[in-house]
Amino acid sequence: MIELLRNKKIIINTDIDGVISGLLLTNYLDCEVVGFSNSSDKVWLDPDKCKNIFDAVYVDMFVANEDTISIDQHIIAVNNFHYELIIKNKNKINPNLFNPRFFIPSDSYKKKYPFGTCHFIISLLCKIGINLSNLNLDTNNSKLSFIDYLLRADDTMNTSLIKYTKNAQDWWKWMIDFSNKSYIIYQIVNYLYSTNKVRANEIKQEISQMLITLFNCDRSDGGINQITNENGTLKSMVIDYINFISNISNLTCFDYNLKLKEIKGINKRIRITENQQNELIFNNTINGELVFSYAFVKTQNYSECFSYTVFQNYEKNRTS
Repeated sequence: MIELLRNKKIIINTDIDGVISGLLLTNYLDCEVVGFSNSSDKVWLDPDKCKNIFDAVYVDMFVANEDTISIDQHIIAVNNFHYELIIKNKNKINPNLFNPRFFIPSDSYKKKYPFGTCHFIISLLCKIGINLSNLNLDTNNSKLSFIDYLLRADDTMNTSLIKYTKNAQDWWKWMIDFSNKSYIIYQIVNYLYSTNKVRANEIKQEISQMLITLFNCDRSDGGINQITNENGTLKSMVIDYINFISNISNLTCFDYNLKLKEIKGINKRIRITENQQNELIFNNTINGELVFSYAFVKTQNYSECFSYTVFQNYEKNRTS
């Protein structure tokens, strides 16, 4: 399972979930960050460390290519039949595969995993017996601490206490069992459910404001649209942001001295038809275009329920 990622080169998302996930994987599985993605239409790679867009593990982004390892938390199976095909590929690590959830029927989609990739990674690390005791959760601090940022990832605190409370409770119970009743997961759950809704909203607003004002993030979840300078190095605000999360978590920061090249694809959002669903299942294409990455982002009742990304010259997309 997650041992598959040990010593691997990884590409992480630019939001807070991605940064925390990257820190966890570099600290506990000796992974190496070689690039970033915005989980949409951009990938930034260091050509000296990663030859092409398929050569690294994608974190918090599902990549359809069968030989590329990805760990994420999105709904990726159209239905049970599609699930049975995907689950055979050990390169795809996703909680909705371990606790099966699909796009169709909608009742299944509504019970999808509701947290971040970083929370899933913690449960996986605990499952294989890795000691995470140096992780600085600091639940007794009256000020914002790392656990607050951890629960800001993918809006997990808000989801658990306000938006989708029943589904969140079910999944926290699953996470506890899945992680072999890890003390860390218990600690996160106990802190979460000792926080009232008013304080939860205050925490979200405080963190969102700080990420936008202090680190110039484009989104309140820490997402950044353009992370590099003209010479391909990380912008100073991105470095400050990564260092900040590293410091409050007590996790050693990964090496971000990379010379990055931007690879831009096209992200599309559509209401996927039955014919397109079958095309995806059997050919990994939509309207004849080979799909690089995709996720079902809403139930089938919505017009833009399916998000996917294509790259020109998909099979030959080299960074050099």
